[in-house]
Amino acid sequence: MTITVAGASGVVGRAVTRELVRLGHRPRVLVRPGSPNRDLSPDATVVECDLTDRAATLRALHGSDRLFLLTPFHPDQLVLQRNLIAASAEAGVGRVVKLSALGARPGAESSIHHQHGVGDDELRASGLPHAVLRPNAFMQNALQWLPTIRRSDAIVLPVGSARVSMIDVGDIGLAAATLLTSDAVGDYDLTGPEALTYREVASILSEVAGRRIRHVDAEPAEVAAAMRSAGIPDWAVAARLQLYATYRAGDAEVVTTAINDVTGRPPRDYRSFAADLAEPLRN
Repeated sequence: MTITVAGASGVVGRAVTRELVRLGHRPRVLVRPGSPNRDLSPDATVVECDLTDRAATLRALHGSDRLFLLTPFHPDQLVLQRNLIAASAEAGVGRVVKLSALGARPGAESSIHHQHGVGDDELRASGLPHAVLRPNAFMQNALQWLPTIRRSDAIVLPVGSARVSMIDVGDIGLAAATLLTSDAVGDYDLTGPEALTYREVASILSEVAGRRIRHVDAEPAEVAAAMRSAGIPDWAVAARLQLYATYRAGDAEVVTTAINDVTGRPPRDYRSFAADLAEPLRN
């Protein structure tokens, strides 16, 4: 069975690839042309593919039995999803497991949720056997906070007192690999075992770092200015601010049992994840 992983160079794609290799598979992994792939498993077959090119995507999927459909954070993410869905149908892919997002639905105010929601619906309409994974925010996003933590002992996010049931990408990888190697269908909302405020997250990271780290609830405009000064494009700034607004609205506080239901093991909690950050937090 040939299993192809799209978006394999990202944090989730790498987790899925690791789990498939652990299960004894040699996955075909799609990466952007010129993308660094030195950290990908030697047991994976690397194929460069521009997902904006439908013909190239079709060639990359030729001979695939199953596909993990992951598209990168991109202004035209829906175009990439449509290309992969169409190419899967034309190439005769027998099953698709798609990475979506918790709260995805057509018409959502968040562009991320809207594009995923439309893509999810189009996958359903394609007739391809499939499963859809809708994970919440990744615990690994904490790595993006390290420069600010080192500089000012702070997590600066405009999320107020929102609770978010963050999930470890390793759990997403295991769930995806499990579904890619089975015939289970359906939609799965993937979360961690608890919904934490960012103040609580900061407290956990403080224990690991051995110093006080706080959450600063900055104004969205202030955060937007900081992102732009760091070179983040306007479309990405807008998308992230829309996502933070969903947190403040309480849309990310749901806790589900889906990880345990799919994999047979409970999801990792934040304190366990934070222990892995001890060294980078102290340096």
